[in-house]
Amino acid sequence: MNQKKKEYIIENLKWPINHYDYSGHYLVALMPICLIFVGITEFEKEDSLSVLLTGIFFLLFIIYRIETERKFTALIFKKDLSTIEIGKLLAKNNGWIVQNQFDGTLELSANRSIGYGGEIVTIIRTEKEKILINTQPTGRAPFTFFKVNINYNKIRKILET
Repeated sequence: MNQKKKEYIIENLKWPINHYDYSGHYLVALMPICLIFVGITEFEKEDSLSVLLTGIFFLLFIIYRIETERKFTALIFKKDLSTIEIGKLLAKNNGWIVQNQFDGTLELSANRSIGYGGEIVTIIRTEKEKILINTQPTGRAPFTFFKVNINYNKIRKILET
């Protein structure tokens, strides 16, 4: 991660839009856009309203998911720990694997299982007692909204005890 990207994250509390290849996300968004198009162009037919509403629902779902994956959450803690020590604590207590560790930034691999690719948890140190936390799925699991909260609570519990 370069310094410019890190400054953007600290200022905006989210990844820059070009952080990952979002073409996979936007490619998935084509399906609901096609449903919306069919619902509008075939509006005289009786099922067109349900097709239109289904397309709108799925489009909003995909946009919400993209924005959820970009967002960082701040955590303030009282312990005097270095970024390296935070990584070791999380690896020891949660079984997470430290992938990268550089310049106040940690990337950890979390919650891998046979049927699930897990998440990448990114932690950025902004101040002595403040970090920013982001969780993104490594695969394309359909529902990952609560993983962000679960991982945040695990980190908070470890750093507050």
